[in-house]
Amino acid sequence: MKYHVAAAATLSFADGTKVELTPGIHDSKNFTDAAKKHWAFSAYVKPLDEADLLKEQEASNNAARVALLETENTDLKAQLENRDESVSNLTNEVLALKAQLVEKDSAIETLNSELAALKDPKNGKKQ
Repeated sequence: MKYHVAAAATLSFADGTKVELTPGIHDSKNFTDAAKKHWAFSAYVKPLDEADLLKEQEASNNAARVALLETENTDLKAQLENRDESVSNLTNEVLALKAQLVEKDSAIETLNSELAALKDPKNGKKQ
């Protein structure tokens, strides 16, 4: 049989011996018959049946899983922040390139106007 010790305690006996109880799940062979019969034993130690033991293991597994998921979540958040920064940088780069494109289009229009003026027979040259 398994026992669950809820809190640390020291059981003292009339002959001066002491038994230390440490929190956790312990096998029945960890406790002497004298310890099991001590008046304070039941205040700190509860017997576990298989269902209780399975619940305890499941809770432990869930705690480990939650810790793993929290770590994974933290990593994913960091990746997301990096992606957000990359998207922001690329957006700024696109805006800068669009501004350059507008400048180049304006320059092309100006040059086309100048070219048309040079080709125009009415530009003031006598023929």
